[in-house]
Amino acid sequence: MTLFPLDYFPTRLRSGPHTAAAAHALARTDMPKYTPSSSNRFARLTRDLPPAKRRMLRRNLMFVGLTLGLVGLLSLMAKANAAGGAYTVDDGAINAPGECNLDIWYQSLRHQGSNHGVVISPACTFASLPRLQLGAALERSREDGHGQTQVSPQLKAQLWNREDLGLQLALATSAHFALDRGHSFDGGDINLPLTYQPLQSLRLNLNAGWAHAYDDGQQDHHWTWGGGLEYDLGERLTLVTERYGQRGGEQTWQAGPRLHLGANLDLDLVLGGQLNQGRDRWLTSGATLRF
Repeated sequence: MTLFPLDYFPTRLRSGPHTAAAAHALARTDMPKYTPSSSNRFARLTRDLPPAKRRMLRRNLMFVGLTLGLVGLLSLMAKANAAGGAYTVDDGAINAPGECNLDIWYQSLRHQGSNHGVVISPACTFASLPRLQLGAALERSREDGHGQTQVSPQLKAQLWNREDLGLQLALATSAHFALDRGHSFDGGDINLPLTYQPLQSLRLNLNAGWAHAYDDGQQDHHWTWGGGLEYDLGERLTLVTERYGQRGGEQTWQAGPRLHLGANLDLDLVLGGQLNQGRDRWLTSGATLRF
């Protein structure tokens, strides 16, 4: 799990006519017609938007298309629902033994389309280690014209699981390494996620943790917190909302719908923003797949 405040994510021919009238009609329909290109249609639909917002929308649509193509192929061998995805507040569950998940998302600032990031994050629970989930996150971000690539190995252990009480508790930790600078270690964090499910359609997530980061060469230590809610409106739609932050520092919110495409694939559209300091806003589109 990447704590956003530290550094911040896939598509007949019919038989021909047998009469002269029908043949004449077909000849007329075979005449070339002007068909607007997809780029022209996109330009007309977005002509009232500022250039930065048009670029951001185009990138999000391209990302969703590529993601649907990728996960559409992978979903042929998938067999379970996903959770987590582009949201920061974690839950107390891990993958079932022998199962994996793949999260991928694209995030772009609302008023600064040049600032964006892509994250790919796989995780697996092996049958030989049924209470331990191993994962990693690969992030490529660009801010103010400067790009950065970061890799974050992750570990999540199931500490307590009482399905009869609707309670799950885990311990999650990760480290962050920048791949394109001399001092690669960028920090680490530890988190205790707790999930309480009072109703079949409602899940409440609470997080408490500690983070260590390098901020412009200076070491920074702070406590972290978060709370989230997931509410199922039906078999195919879940509403997700969360708020998280640092003690005495940034506070952030995110919310959006999660669409379940069958039993294999989830798609997220997330709007988020800061509650203090710069009050930036961003849009995230992502997908989660288990297999």
